Amino acid sequence: MNVLVAGLSPRDEAAFGFFLSRSLKGWSWASTPAGRGTLLPKADLLVADLVALGLAQWSQAAEAELLRVLQGNAAVLLVPANDQTWATMDPATLKQHSLVWLQKPYGTEDMRAALEKAAAARRAATSATVVPAPARRAGPGAARSQSTASVEPTRTVPPATGVAAPTVARRPPGLPILQSVSFQAVPVPDRSPRHEAGDEVPGMSAQQLQAQLALLPDAERHLFLRRLASMLGQGQPFEARFTMQNSVIFHPADGWVASNTPASVIERVCQSDALAAAVSVREIDGPQAEDRAHRLGMPLLELDTFLWTLAAATFDQKTSQASTPPRR
Repeated sequence: MNVLVAGLSPRDEAAFGFFLSRSLKGWSWASTPAGRGTLLPKADLLVADLVALGLAQWSQAAEAELLRVLQGNAAVLLVPANDQTWATMDPATLKQHSLVWLQKPYGTEDMRAALEKAAAARRAATSATVVPAPARRAGPGAARSQSTASVEPTRTVPPATGVAAPTVARRPPGLPILQSVSFQAVPVPDRSPRHEAGDEVPGMSAQQLQAQLALLPDAERHLFLRRLASMLGQGQPFEARFTMQNSVIFHPADGWVASNTPASVIERVCQSDALAAAVSVREIDGPQAEDRAHRLGMPLLELDTFLWTLAAATFDQKTSQASTPPRR
């Protein structure tokens, strides 16, 4: 499934790309500029911010303009937090055009549900437009065919497989198969590169971090990494505060980390137990963790990549595999 996002900020685009790679393996995405009156390119599925489209509130004119710029695309539409006007739009129109509302602020599960709902709606709309093949003219063998119809299997027309199509990400199990236009044929600006979900990057799990720490001869050293591994093992979101302004938020269950703390500061804390002793750690709930990260403008990062970076810097094993214990 190829998703085109329109009108999102660079930070929200980065968060969306992270979410897609973690939650919907095999999906890919690209971004496109959006503005008042901008016609959006054809795509499998759109995610568009109504404010960026100049359509923050509903009216009959705004509804007509929205349908014009969407150009028939199925879409997840981001609605301003306090807006109730778009909720008055005729549900039949939403169903006809495969549109799904997603009100800000939203969480990862909200976005996942909205994407899957829009995909299912598009599938239903596409299936409804399939025209059955015309019946064949009756011939001399019609009587025999009718007499054996009860024992002969019904013939169905298989989907065309000989038509050349661009390579797209594979559909994960359980997601609907959609008849879609060619996403690669859509002209996307060069500054908006295509992102494939599931790209391989170095990573380290919390269990691997614990295993590496267990191999160290001094069980009292690397205080921050040991506290970090212990908190990650509990599975609850938490925040590590380095200063009044700088912190790192961890969400083990969703596999992300958000930070406004320079990497060099975190690495020094990992290597100095005196500095690590000054870091405070507190548990926070899931929605609060995500909301706080957005409010502080923290970019979301892969948790396993973040752990690998810390371990590599701490153990001076930047070129080693994440699963290889450090040599002392």
